[in-house]
Amino acid sequence: MFEAPKFWFQKNLSSKILSVLFFPFSLLWIVISLLKKKLIKKYKSKLKVICIGNLTVGGTGKTPFAIYTYKLLKNLGYKPVFLTRGFGGLLKGPIEVTDRHDCKKVGDEALLLNKIGPTIVSKDRSHGAKLIENHENNFNIIIMDDGLQNYQLEQDIKFLLVDKNLKFGNEFCIPSGPLREPIDQGLIRIDAIVLTGNNNKDADFNNVHNKTIFNSKVKTIKSPKIKNKKLLAFCGLANSNKFYETLKENGFNVTSTKTFPDHYEYKNEDIDKLISEANKQNLKLITTEKDYVKIKDNKNLINTLPIEMELDLKDKAVFNSFLQEKLNG
Repeated sequence: MFEAPKFWFQKNLSSKILSVLFFPFSLLWIVISLLKKKLIKKYKSKLKVICIGNLTVGGTGKTPFAIYTYKLLKNLGYKPVFLTRGFGGLLKGPIEVTDRHDCKKVGDEALLLNKIGPTIVSKDRSHGAKLIENHENNFNIIIMDDGLQNYQLEQDIKFLLVDKNLKFGNEFCIPSGPLREPIDQGLIRIDAIVLTGNNNKDADFNNVHNKTIFNSKVKTIKSPKIKNKKLLAFCGLANSNKFYETLKENGFNVTSTKTFPDHYEYKNEDIDKLISEANKQNLKLITTEKDYVKIKDNKNLINTLPIEMELDLKDKAVFNSFLQEKLNG
């Protein structure tokens, strides 16, 4: 699976040179993206569609925020459903995720979402929306986990998630940088920005973008009974450091780390090596819930850190009103 190059987020001379060398290919990427936007015919669903996406490649907390939004909507009396492309899965869909599916079929994100609520996987998001419209459960809101650059389905509310540490990297498009589309082009279409990451680096961001901005943070739901043990932490995320930092911020003793590529499909030998390495150093293994769903054997030897995203206290009520106003508009 893909792993973001370090030069995308660095400002040294060699990183700048690499960005310039790849820039012609970035121009090609932009042209192809513009053609997609113009040529693909969008489907307008009968239901309200909320899109939670980003402008960069990799993780900004889209799935946790989709879950946060789902729970909020449920509490408000709506009947939401998740719609995802099932990244890494073999099934094109549209299909409803069940307990019989594994990550090879529907991808890790779909399995994680399905633990919270009904989840539809569809490579073509318009086909997924049509399946939802005719579903016996009479859902009334579609939550798209990712899809800001997907032009198959019209979106009524668009949230852009931005990591407060990484932001937009060097602000170049793929492959010169991490952007899926130019910043200005993406900002025109969104309704609000949600800042992610547990720090307070949002002041300068507020001065740059004339958009409604919500500040979020990650909190642990319940800590595993290994807080005082020495840990070997591992994960396959686009931004693996965020997981390791969350562990340390919550008082866990992370002695060693092992990073895999984003959406990595764990093999039995990978887990065997991790167990062997942990035993040699007298460490306990810990990973994310997203990684845990992809592990088949020896799961009893691996701990997870259950987390959830929430908005800052001052933003919660504002977000609630903002969401309802958009849904009723």
